[in-house]
Amino acid sequence: MICLLFSGQGAQKTGLTYDLYQTEPHYRKIIATASNILHLDLAELLFDPKKANDLAQTRYAQPAILTMSYGLYQILSENADFKKLGIGLSLGEYSGLACANYLEFETALRLIKKRGELMQKASSQNPGIMVAVMKSSLASVELAIKDAQKIGLIGIANVNTPNQIVVGGEKDAVQNLREQLEKDGARVVPLKVSGAFHTPLMKPIQAALKTELHKVDWHNGTFPVYSTTTQKEFAPDNLVSTLTEQLVSTTYFAKTLAQHSQDITAVVELGPGKTLLSFARKILKRVPAYQTDSVANMQETVSALKEFNS
Repeated sequence: MICLLFSGQGAQKTGLTYDLYQTEPHYRKIIATASNILHLDLAELLFDPKKANDLAQTRYAQPAILTMSYGLYQILSENADFKKLGIGLSLGEYSGLACANYLEFETALRLIKKRGELMQKASSQNPGIMVAVMKSSLASVELAIKDAQKIGLIGIANVNTPNQIVVGGEKDAVQNLREQLEKDGARVVPLKVSGAFHTPLMKPIQAALKTELHKVDWHNGTFPVYSTTTQKEFAPDNLVSTLTEQLVSTTYFAKTLAQHSQDITAVVELGPGKTLLSFARKILKRVPAYQTDSVANMQETVSALKEFNS
């Protein structure tokens, strides 16, 4: 079983996949389709260094990464046939759902554009920050959060690996947590994000997102995609509630991936870079890991998947 990992926000980097854009007509067509739907030049956004600041904005980053992940999946699946499951990080869950046909690509794009706009709005109205915590246990972080909650809104956003936990919230509360944990020997690193995602600060936009999710014609997927908030397989009857709660809930990437460890023979990241692969390597230590964000990486991955099937 091949585990497809769908990148989350923050993985974007100007210029990635440009050689695939030049050489793969289907990939170019997908980017052109997305550009028409989004009413922006997505190729310019993805590949022009002058647009790097725009690409970092939530409202642009989310549809850009979804389009890239979807396009990379199309190239991969056209060149290799394999048994698969999908796990995405936050935004990446929408990419996985689109690739598995739980919803149409065009619908996913409009939905994620709206989600990105709502999240940017929530971040502007109630600014927050996020930090990655290393060299600390989940129990220690939870204890520090209880104290910090007396100061302001704060919560665990992501448990990416057993040794990396992301916390987000109001600035003073997060600063209090940082001081507590650093005193105990933890390493706390601020993240370059535009808001405190997967924390109570996103609560004001939940109702608006739920309304958008209810408009979607959901289907059964062509391969299973698993939620990192519930660790359960997505299904048409749980998609609206799970994706609504995802806005304010902790994502457990490590736990979700680990529960499939007996079945996974390789992991492939569909999206820019190798952030999720670096997490996966800490959870599935002997499982081969592959990127897809360049011609060379894609060719290596296709060859490897064909070997698995031979």
